Amino acid sequence: MAHSGGFQGRTNKLVDSCYSFWQGGAFPLVHSVLHDLGQLPADTDLYHAPGLLDYILVCAQAPHGGLRDKPGKARDYYHTCYSLSGLAVAAAAHQLAGVPSEWVESVGVVNPVFNVLNARVDQALRHFAAAEAQPQ
Repeated sequence: MAHSGGFQGRTNKLVDSCYSFWQGGAFPLVHSVLHDLGQLPADTDLYHAPGLLDYILVCAQAPHGGLRDKPGKARDYYHTCYSLSGLAVAAAAHQLAGVPSEWVESVGVVNPVFNVLNARVDQALRHFAAAEAQPQ
C-alpha cells in the first residue's frame, strides 16, 4: 500500500484504483483464515482502509462522475467497477471513523471472491444446491 492510500500492482508501479479490489479484496479472505487459525485477533487490520477510501474518493473520483485509475487520467467503466467494488469490501470490513454511517450503510456487502453482492452469492448457492438435490 502506497503512502497515498491506494494499492500498486507491483513494486515501482504507480497507484491504480482498480487494485482497491484486486488486492484489497484479498485482505478479508486472509484475515478470515488467520483469525480462524487463531493467529490474528478479530479487531486487527491488515491494511489501512481509511487511507484506501481517501484515495478512491479524493484522488480517483472524476469531477463529473465515474472513477479513474489516478488523477490526470480519464474515467472509465473498468476502473469505476473495480474501485467501487474495493470501496464496498473496505466499507464492509471496517469501522470507518469519519465516514458518514449512511454512506457505509448504502454500500452493499460485496463478496471478495466473486465480486457480487453477498445476497446474490447466497441466492446462487441455494439455487444450485436445490438443483443438485432434485433427482434426474
